[in-house]
Amino acid sequence: MMKNIYFSLIFCVFALSVRGQDAVVFPYQVIASKMVIQVKLNGKLVPMIFDTGGRNSISTALKTEFNAAVVGTMSILDANSNKKQIEVVQLEELGFPAGNEATLFKNPRFLVLDSEIFPCIGVQGYIGSDLLQDCTIDIDDQKKEITISKGGRSSLMSDREVLPFVDDAKGIPIVSVNVGKYDQIRMMFDTGSDALLSLKNDAYERLKTDGLVQVLREGEGGGSIGVNGRGGAGKQIMVQVPELLIGSFQFTNARAKVGNPPETLLGYQSLKYGKVTIDYVNKLFLFSPFTTEKVDLTHAKQNWNLEIYVHDGQYLVATVWGKLIGQVAVGDVLTHINGKVIKAIPFCESLTNGLPVLKENTKLVFTLKTKSGLKNITVQKD
Repeated sequence: MMKNIYFSLIFCVFALSVRGQDAVVFPYQVIASKMVIQVKLNGKLVPMIFDTGGRNSISTALKTEFNAAVVGTMSILDANSNKKQIEVVQLEELGFPAGNEATLFKNPRFLVLDSEIFPCIGVQGYIGSDLLQDCTIDIDDQKKEITISKGGRSSLMSDREVLPFVDDAKGIPIVSVNVGKYDQIRMMFDTGSDALLSLKNDAYERLKTDGLVQVLREGEGGGSIGVNGRGGAGKQIMVQVPELLIGSFQFTNARAKVGNPPETLLGYQSLKYGKVTIDYVNKLFLFSPFTTEKVDLTHAKQNWNLEIYVHDGQYLVATVWGKLIGQVAVGDVLTHINGKVIKAIPFCESLTNGLPVLKENTKLVFTLKTKSGLKNITVQKD
């Protein structure tokens, strides 16, 4: 079970120069809800995750292969607000293999980190917002294309739908959006986040006090996987946001899990509903919806009231929701579904493909090995 991977917030703009054509258009593919692109690092073609909420990073293996010079260290926060000191290295150049391949970033800097998802989806790092500070980008998920243009886009300044970055965004696309007609919250556009919406705890508490979110269920379980490891087990909350406005475009009844990211996140799933433009030079964000009608997300995604993940060749309970609390515990082992033994699959397969039986059904009987023995538990997706 893979949730969002995200890191940044402690931000330093690296000096990058760009030469060549004014704009480059290149494709991406989506693997396990991650946008995977191909870039050239020091002349080598390397698959990377495109992550507007993150920073440039490469794996330890790639650092060794390039014999990259360490130029410093940096403290980072991941999706669970875990903090870690990371090496910073400098490469010779980064290029996008599109057209005449003339668009180059000279002397880009990268954090050095490893993630358990890298080998699963065949990538060796992240391309983050720090690379793009002198650019404007457009993301079109219908075409699965990203356009990177040199400089800012002055035409955006007169667009009534455009949202400015908040004053302390530090080069990351963080904007203020409306929840309801009058209340605003900070929100980061983060293509590295799997979900449509993830609420930071303090935003949730304020919205709950103002009656602007509805608690759908409460649970117990573990945090998401971040670059510094999996978050610790604790209370889980899932809410419904009756009205969320990005500019004037309206989402209704969006589901969100409450967690501990450094910011509330608008994630990759939002790209199913519109194109996004980010002008990093002028610090502007634009969401261009595919439809003029509001989008009701009541039935967009259903969630199991018992969530499972793969660890050491076993299916373990990750999160227990609602009435199942007390019957099942985090860490209990799933052995059968509808009376049939389930064979363990590798973590990577669980991440990229999952269990078909979970996709094809809305009600199942799980047999679980608990501390008090085997139990048959009816689970539902709603």
